[in-house]
Amino acid sequence: MNAEDYGQHASGYRRPEPDELSRGFTVRLILWAVVFACCIGWVMSHTGCAHPIGNGITSLMGFGFVPLRLLCLVLSEAGVE
Repeated sequence: MNAEDYGQHASGYRRPEPDELSRGFTVRLILWAVVFACCIGWVMSHTGCAHPIGNGITSLMGFGFVPLRLLCLVLSEAGVE
């Protein structure tokens, strides 16, 4: 297989062009957005109020770790290191 003819290596890996998203970026972005929505839903629900330890862990995830992870994900895609 000639990489010049097909535009990719025989293994199937193709380096993304500068103007396209890297492989798996959209999946990771959707995953962390869903985790964030679940955390917010838990904190705002009656079940979240009934379990203070779970509410604290969820708040830490929803307002700390997930936004930080989303920020790092987007910045790494933009090429900022």
